[in-house]
Amino acid sequence: MARIAIGKFVEYRNSPGVGRVAEVGCTKVCVEFFESVATPRALAQWVPADDCLLVSLDLETRVFWQRPDTGDWLAGRIKGHVDGKYFVQFPNYTAHFPVPESELRVRWDRPVVDPVSVLASGGNESGYYYNARLPFLRNLIEQRAASASTPALLSSGGEIFPHQVNAALTVLSDPVQRYLLADEVGLGKTIETGYIVRQTLIDDPNAKVCVLAPDVLRRQWGRELVEKFFIDDFSMAKIKILPHETPERWADHHGSDLLVVDEAHQLAATSDPDASPYRELAALAHSSSRLLLLSATPVMSHRTTQLGMLHLLDPVLYKWSDREAFEHKHRLRSRLADGVNNLDAEFTYLLPTAIEDILEIVPAEDTRCVDLSRAVLDLLDDQDELRPDAELAELEARTEALRAHISEAYRLHRRVIRHRRSTVLQDDPESDFMPYEVRGRRAPGPLVPQGGVDEMLRVHLAEWRTRVWDYLVDHEREGDKLGYAMALAVLTSRATGHPQDFLDALTWRLDRVPAAAEQAGLTAEERTLLCTPDVLDIERPVLDDLHAEVDGLNNRRCLDELISTILPGLKGRKRAVVFCGPGQVAGQVTDRLRQRFPSVSVFEHTKRSGPERSEQQVIGWAGRTEVGGDARRSAVLVVDDSAEDGLNLQAADAAVHIRLPWSPNRLEQRLGRIDRYREASLPGQFTAVPQFRVGDPFAEDSLPEAWAALLMEGYGIFGNSVSTLQDAIAEGLAATWSDALESGVEGVTGKVGAITEEMKKAREEIDKMDMLEAINDNNVGGRNIAAELQDFEYSWKSVRSAMLDYAAGAGGIRLRTVERTIAGSKQQAFDLAVSEPLIDPRRWRNMLAELPAAATRGVFNRSVAARSPGIRLFRSGNPLVDALARAIYHDDRGQATAFRRFDRRHQDAPVPYFGFDFLVEADLSAAGELVGDQPHVPAALRRQADQLLAPFTLKVWIEAGAAAPLTHPGAIAWLDQPYDNRRDKNYNAERLPGLIGIFGGWDGYRETAERAEQAAREHLADVTDLQQRCARAQEHALRHIAVLDAQAQTRKAAGHLLSDTESLLTDVAVTQALTNGLTAPVVKVVAVTCIVRAGLERVGNAVQ
Repeated sequence: MARIAIGKFVEYRNSPGVGRVAEVGCTKVCVEFFESVATPRALAQWVPADDCLLVSLDLETRVFWQRPDTGDWLAGRIKGHVDGKYFVQFPNYTAHFPVPESELRVRWDRPVVDPVSVLASGGNESGYYYNARLPFLRNLIEQRAASASTPALLSSGGEIFPHQVNAALTVLSDPVQRYLLADEVGLGKTIETGYIVRQTLIDDPNAKVCVLAPDVLRRQWGRELVEKFFIDDFSMAKIKILPHETPERWADHHGSDLLVVDEAHQLAATSDPDASPYRELAALAHSSSRLLLLSATPVMSHRTTQLGMLHLLDPVLYKWSDREAFEHKHRLRSRLADGVNNLDAEFTYLLPTAIEDILEIVPAEDTRCVDLSRAVLDLLDDQDELRPDAELAELEARTEALRAHISEAYRLHRRVIRHRRSTVLQDDPESDFMPYEVRGRRAPGPLVPQGGVDEMLRVHLAEWRTRVWDYLVDHEREGDKLGYAMALAVLTSRATGHPQDFLDALTWRLDRVPAAAEQAGLTAEERTLLCTPDVLDIERPVLDDLHAEVDGLNNRRCLDELISTILPGLKGRKRAVVFCGPGQVAGQVTDRLRQRFPSVSVFEHTKRSGPERSEQQVIGWAGRTEVGGDARRSAVLVVDDSAEDGLNLQAADAAVHIRLPWSPNRLEQRLGRIDRYREASLPGQFTAVPQFRVGDPFAEDSLPEAWAALLMEGYGIFGNSVSTLQDAIAEGLAATWSDALESGVEGVTGKVGAITEEMKKAREEIDKMDMLEAINDNNVGGRNIAAELQDFEYSWKSVRSAMLDYAAGAGGIRLRTVERTIAGSKQQAFDLAVSEPLIDPRRWRNMLAELPAAATRGVFNRSVAARSPGIRLFRSGNPLVDALARAIYHDDRGQATAFRRFDRRHQDAPVPYFGFDFLVEADLSAAGELVGDQPHVPAALRRQADQLLAPFTLKVWIEAGAAAPLTHPGAIAWLDQPYDNRRDKNYNAERLPGLIGIFGGWDGYRETAERAEQAAREHLADVTDLQQRCARAQEHALRHIAVLDAQAQTRKAAGHLLSDTESLLTDVAVTQALTNGLTAPVVKVVAVTCIVRAGLERVGNAVQ
């Protein structure tokens, strides 16, 4: 076995690449690492000899050799290895020269630090490498600028919408990444979360990510994270999607890098923090370094639920032991919301009183609020009318500024992000963005029942209600009506379409038969509601009569009559969904449809089919060609209540309701499956889904019909979402069903006006509180990242050109690539298995091991990817693109270039010029000292900094020996022309002495290059727009800091209203430090070129 000796190549755990043994001690060896010909000994480390592994250099490895006779460095490639010597081919030589291993050097794995030193030491390479490298490098920096160093925004599939981008960027730019995402339903909290999940994995491919979701949604979560956010790119990550229903398993995932809790309000709805599952959730949340809670619950919803969620975010600020103080702050904020709600420029006479009320509540230290209030009042005259010389538009602007300040300064928790439909769904004609649109709703058309089943059910339900109410009145037990009213609600929800579920529900109530409850699909709550009131003797005859009638029915005929009823709603539809509600109806309808209509693809999402198969069935229904389908056939999806929570069914082109739930909140959940964002990949989604329901509007004695009318006309649920009104609905529901028990149909229809008014008042209350929580402005420093992303996407062809030129063009790294049609879409495919790229073979092997095959296929046009879920985009954040980016930064070829350029007009001695490509970016050093040392913090600060000053590149040319750079456009254009060997001659090893001779030797060459770089740096502001860019960024940032500082001081003074005050002060200091750094941004050289302008020269007998 070969022993470790001086001159041997080795590597060890966490070594910065392949090093060379420089010294050997008793038990340790000194390993040195080669940066470039300018810095041959960049690092030396003593390590235990036993930790080192000998490295044999692969064929085609790029090596450097210093000639013993001249001291010149030459770059070459390994072509063989025999007896301790490597055979190396150097440029412009066909022979392979034997060189002892001890004389060779290999670059370490860190980026090139100083291209100028590489150039000045003779390490320049062909200009073709520069031609391929620099456009791609500049494009990568443009992508970084557009995304504020958040490549997940670029490399995720789907379309770009400002509120989603801003939400994700707000979280990812914060050193403390613990947030409640509380956007209203349908606005894309899953998309915002997907961005954050992907970026977490990009930043740390070994990260532990845990998602908690209701079991029925787990597979949908997994599918969306894979199809839109490509989490399968990260094979080393530990990603788990766990169900709400198994808290006993959560302890195994303590210490997650990111925890996501979907439908968080369901788990936080407790008054006892020591009860399960909240106890387990709190332990998991507090052990995770980053946390996202997802909930569409409005801020006024259940104060204990709000406290429960905020405690998960920050257990120090929001203690369960401080519940009384928390509720007091809630009440004060309600008063503040009243004042803000009255800030309306249209009603000028209300403004003085509203402002007076606000100023009584906010702390006196809130001088910004005072100033903004005075600015509003200054536009009013003594009669509280708009002054004659004032404009209404100005009053509106000032009023909105005051409202925005109060909203930002007095939000309940700074790390709550809530967007509202009323603002997000507005179509801005001035915007370049596609409007974010949901499908909307429409009232369902009636499908009059065929046969007599519905009439039979209606009669028995009415009989049960009448008997029960009469009994309560006769026995003076009207005070017990609430329990029986809720039992009536459950029974009504089973009294349409098919008799068996109604029979089973009533059987459970009277006889407590578990099988009957299971068959009727009764939830735990429904079982309790049916069992709570005493069973009355007068109920038994109803059950007996019902049994007798049902036993005499032909089940197949009943199903055929039901199917005949719903057929008009299904005809001519490509993707219809049939909502059957809980119980056996969905399964039976599915089976009968398949028997009767074999030419129709019938899918089901039911409890009987199980979560896994149901998920596959939904995929098949939505895509039809993916799971046993023919795109030309109609598809019907039949669902029970398992599909009514969180599932995405926006592909539907018709919806049929066989039954309606007894709770409007349950119906809202159902309608939310189809009233969702209109995806570009699904055509025909530009109108509300046509809806139908089984029922007869002319059946005047029908309680289910009266309930349907109340849902449509009172709650207005088929016109607009009532998701924010769920608490108000729940509070009044028992009274509604009590009236139904007492007065039957008349009791329900008589509630329309009252319910309408209740919904109006509840919406107003929610709206006014949401004004304090809704996001007003996410942009830091004036940059609109979403708009810049959109603008960048218009230039996708330049992305394609830059990447392909570097990967496969002249001067590129020679990857094999071809266009292929994959899954019906034309994609660019990189065939890495057969490629032999100009990359260090060891690094190439590592790259191949880390690259998922799917990441090597994709498109450059976002619109194509948006229409085809699962197709990747070639952008920063894609593993292949990132691997190429690492190659660009680590490979010294293309970073230093020197060549002679022929100019027929030039008659004098050759004139050398130096061109410097600079990268300019904000300085993080001062800000980094103010925040914690968690691994994700530097990336968060970089995003903040990039939002203040977008990184950019500059090119500066300077004549050798000159004191200032060139400014003449013609001269710069001549020098900027790409390298072309038909006109230009590379200073290779053979020609290099001619270049050095121009400067009088190596020392003169090095000193001239270094002075040129220094002069270029000193005069950057004179010849570029660097100063204007920095000044503009600083101006925007200072305005932002002024607002942020005012809010911080306000929140600190408003302890009676708020809790999280100190962290904002830290944020202000961080932003101030970043802003101060804009006066002296970091300027790095990323490439340097030396061009010698020369006329005709005589070489021997030839002129060239």
